[in-house]
Amino acid sequence: MSIKRVFVIAVVVMLAAGTRARAENKVPDDLKTILEKADKFELFSLDPTPSKEKPADAFHGWKVLGQTTVKDAEARKTLLAAFEKGVAENKGEVARCFDPRHGIRATHGDKTVELVICFECYQVKVFAGDDLKKDFLITRSPQPAFDKILTDAKVPLPPGRK
Repeated sequence: MSIKRVFVIAVVVMLAAGTRARAENKVPDDLKTILEKADKFELFSLDPTPSKEKPADAFHGWKVLGQTTVKDAEARKTLLAAFEKGVAENKGEVARCFDPRHGIRATHGDKTVELVICFECYQVKVFAGDDLKKDFLITRSPQPAFDKILTDAKVPLPPGRK
């Protein structure tokens, strides 16, 4: 098989994979329901620096710099709208790093989900308990909304933000 033909096949496979990823990149309906109807909604500021030892206050392995409970319905609505917009904006762009600086814990009834978010590399990882349940992509556009809620609550922002 010629190098040119191998290259063409590789490009077609990559394009097909990218199209598939873009088509599936959305906030899952069950997650959206929990986030929107949460009885308790917490926003975390995380240290993206990997640690050799698991911090005592770890959020899925990342040191918690601070957190706030988002009780205000309008603030939560604004945050979730920015979050969903950021997910919708991502058309398959992702980086290889994972240096999360934000997290969410939402509880609705007996269901709790936790999101670890890296706006730098455009990734969101969703956990139920300690198990990774889903991951999807996002853009950086929601970061100012997240940072505003944290700073309004006097929670220190994560270092090295872009």
